Amino acid sequence: MLLHYENDLNDVWLFLQKNGGNHTSHLSFLNDKLFYWSQQKRVLIIYQKAGNTFVVLGDPIGEESLILGAIQEFHQYCRQFDIKPVFYQVSLRYMMAYRQLGYRALKIGEEAKIYLPDFSMSGNSRKRLRTCKNKFDREGYRFSVLLPPHSKELLEKIKDISNSWLGKRKEKGFSVGFFYDDYVARFPLAAVTNPDGEIIAFATLAYNQPKIDRTLAIDLMRYRPDNSPNATMDFLFISIFNWCKDNGYEWCSMGMSPLANIKDTQSGLIEAVGQMIFDKSSHFYNFKGLYQYKNKFQPEWESRYLVYQSYFLPVIFLRIIRLINGNQRQASRKFVLVKNQLGKINFGKLFS
Repeated sequence: MLLHYENDLNDVWLFLQKNGGNHTSHLSFLNDKLFYWSQQKRVLIIYQKAGNTFVVLGDPIGEESLILGAIQEFHQYCRQFDIKPVFYQVSLRYMMAYRQLGYRALKIGEEAKIYLPDFSMSGNSRKRLRTCKNKFDREGYRFSVLLPPHSKELLEKIKDISNSWLGKRKEKGFSVGFFYDDYVARFPLAAVTNPDGEIIAFATLAYNQPKIDRTLAIDLMRYRPDNSPNATMDFLFISIFNWCKDNGYEWCSMGMSPLANIKDTQSGLIEAVGQMIFDKSSHFYNFKGLYQYKNKFQPEWESRYLVYQSYFLPVIFLRIIRLINGNQRQASRKFVLVKNQLGKINFGKLFS
């Protein structure tokens, strides 16, 4: 029997505090997700609808012994309504359960994670980071972590920085954090202040992670472009890592880098399809630059996958991109596969 519950964010919050979360669970509080409670509300599946597809974000969360049953239940729920389920940014943790139900897996990127017990500013490999931190310290820049509840005045200052950083760009969503007052107010804020005491950069720190490995995730990151010196974000990241280490966290997640290290891991056709689709979306994400930036902090990289059934991959990718962009116009576009004589994949747009 399937049980359904209201999409109550307070229930989600309490559930995550009790059961821990995963690398995407904090994004539940952006208020752009749906929730499927399974196994008598002991397993949580976070998803959103795109066309006739339910896109699940991250692994199911809950009691380990109930996860397989929860995936089976969600699978049957989707079949009941002729919905195609896909699982986006999942780890290898429950891959066996997906495969038992006939799903396939495609590597789509890697999550960057800093193992904090080993994080140090010493050694030749950290010389540039040391130089950066010493320069900011010497010039009077300061780092602090501000715990909720946050004042209305602070949130207004942070929002002004966010708007300055965005400029004419639009916020993304779904698997990407965006500025939403209730969301930002829920989490600690890491902030950099200039010598005049003005906040010039910030990041939200999500902590609803599994208690067993004490993980904190850096999520929304913004700075004031017209008033922030070069390497401000480097100083912010370094300071966050040091703060996490001092406060007993084991891991600090920097989030996923799409398309990181996927060569030679999939068949040529599938990889080409994924690569080409994401290339079409490069206007909103500099994937290569994102990977290179995170890699300079020498993180450990953990693979993330798209889990799907026998379904047209380009459609899946485009629906995920539509969710991230939050752009309904994207849904009206049709894409045509054209295979040239060299066997390369190209996508041409046809507008209906």
